[in-house]
Amino acid sequence: MNFAWLAVFLALAPVLPAVATPGPVTDPEGLRFYSQGNYQAAVQLYRQALRGDPRNADLHYNLGNALFKSGQTGRAISSFQRAFDIRPRDADIRQNLDFALRRAGEELAPTGVPPLLFFTFHLLSERELAALHWLACWLLLVLAGLYLWKESLRPRLLSGTLAAGVLWSAFGAWWLAVRSGVSQQRGVIVATSAEIRSGPGENFNVSFTAPEGRRLQIFSQEGDWLEIGVLKEGIKGWIPAAAIDPI
Repeated sequence: MNFAWLAVFLALAPVLPAVATPGPVTDPEGLRFYSQGNYQAAVQLYRQALRGDPRNADLHYNLGNALFKSGQTGRAISSFQRAFDIRPRDADIRQNLDFALRRAGEELAPTGVPPLLFFTFHLLSERELAALHWLACWLLLVLAGLYLWKESLRPRLLSGTLAAGVLWSAFGAWWLAVRSGVSQQRGVIVATSAEIRSGPGENFNVSFTAPEGRRLQIFSQEGDWLEIGVLKEGIKGWIPAAAIDPI
């Protein structure tokens, strides 16, 4: 391993263990209520805890379990989805999200997308990709600066500088692709069934009826109505905002 490749490895090594380490199990009181079958009490505790720690994947996951057990499939799916966005490699989160989606007539991997390709794309979270992108950027700047400053090091620095450039571009493109999906306004139907209408109001015709738990993309809002796209069926229309739990 020459100097340039050693620099690439040392720069990325501190990030990789953090990428792979899951968060701790949190809120034992909520778990106690859950184990006793008092799911509504567990739901309230997890929601309260999330107000102070909204990016805790364990809390979103545990909330999803309590909601699912209490019969709130749609809200459970939105909680599992939030946990998946934060920690996509967690097997339990992935399995429970997929199970709940199948209960609602959908699957985690979109129709027509090979599961291996889908899970490879979601191997890293949006924040992890951002960190790796900027780390590779700084590494590229350091190596390029040394390359321009020290002519005697150029033969050893060339391959590492090119590698850092490739990493920067790859992580950047991957980050933007994942970010475009996570940053979209999304939601899950939480009503038992929801009528998708051709316009924002009860006076418009019903185009489609979607079941609880169906995931949506939100495009715009007019009063108490949202213009949405149903991801599985690829149908656009309008739905009451109260029928959706935004993600």
